[in-house]
Amino acid sequence: MRRYKPRLKDSGPVQIMRGTAGRYPFASVGDGPPLVAFAGLSPSTGVDGNVVVHGALGPVMALATSRRLVVLNRRPRMPRGMTMAELAAEHADAMAEAFALPVDLMGESTGGSIAQQLAADRPEVVARLVLASTACRLGPLGRELQRKVGQAVRRGQHRRALAVAAAGLVPPRRGQTIAAAVGWLSAGRIVKHDGDWADLATTIEAEDDFDLTHCAAPIQARTLIVGGAEDRFYSPSLFAETAGLIPNSRLRLVQGRGHVTVLRDPTVRAEIAEFLRIPSAR
Repeated sequence: MRRYKPRLKDSGPVQIMRGTAGRYPFASVGDGPPLVAFAGLSPSTGVDGNVVVHGALGPVMALATSRRLVVLNRRPRMPRGMTMAELAAEHADAMAEAFALPVDLMGESTGGSIAQQLAADRPEVVARLVLASTACRLGPLGRELQRKVGQAVRRGQHRRALAVAAAGLVPPRRGQTIAAAVGWLSAGRIVKHDGDWADLATTIEAEDDFDLTHCAAPIQARTLIVGGAEDRFYSPSLFAETAGLIPNSRLRLVQGRGHVTVLRDPTVRAEIAEFLRIPSAR
């Protein structure tokens, strides 16, 4: 029941297949049972940009020795006002079209918000769930940062939007000014279409309203939550609250790691691999 629509393969040591699942672009690598990954918030739509592909796949590429990693990223032309529930439903429909269900699902950051909503609303889709650098709702800093980015996008201030986003990923006194300058200068190269900016703002606005406690039912899938103790967007208490909301879950909080570095920890990658090796109870 795998109805992929492959479009091209990249040359090089790692072969990346690209295509669509339902309405969603995907990039995949490796062979074996599918592990679907929802990418974190990216300024670009789809998976044609190598930043999206390698950013999402890179830290867990070792899993491709035994799994087919399939990364889905934002689709184009999202209607303004989409809710997280609507986003999750579209992703679930795409997965149902492309895979024999249920499948293992991994969500990172914003992709983790979508994955939580999907797992709660459509339990038949998800076998096992990995949540990385994401929690039951945005923390205060994450919400403030994303609102600033979304508001700048809606005003047409695209360079400012990417400058704010880039600086927000860097801790204070560790090069935020340089990061902002890089974001400002690279905005036109990273995002080439006005529609992509609108889709970015729509995703931000949907996540701003997301809260796992508002879902109609708790997540049933066995779940591994991994987070960095130094994550500036999700506090340790938010990670703990998320674990408390998911009955069949466990939390791995990694000291000394932040929002974008927790998946670079080799012990975290090993724990994810071990978690996905254990047969699902469903």
